[in-house]
Amino acid sequence: MTVLRHYLMRAAEGRGDALGRALETLAGKVRPLAGCEKVEMFADAGDADAFIFIEYWSSVDAHKAAGAALGKEAFAGVMALLAGPPEGRYLNPVALP
Repeated sequence: MTVLRHYLMRAAEGRGDALGRALETLAGKVRPLAGCEKVEMFADAGDADAFIFIEYWSSVDAHKAAGAALGKEAFAGVMALLAGPPEGRYLNPVALP
């Protein structure tokens, strides 16, 4: 069953454009990894410094293995632009009637 990894990220003030570009670069690194099904990114319509980044994985274990394979350096560009640590959680899709 697909599991989503959801991140809420806020750029340091005025760094939203740079964070958006860094997240696009990160998405390009994540998409080809084993177990990754899809990556989506959303910009907050009312706050140019806020983004939601969602990764779709075949399992939580696949996500954890991919993070280890990428290494911390793959995330350095994103982390340098954040106002604080990203808020992340795993989500399971719920089928609606």
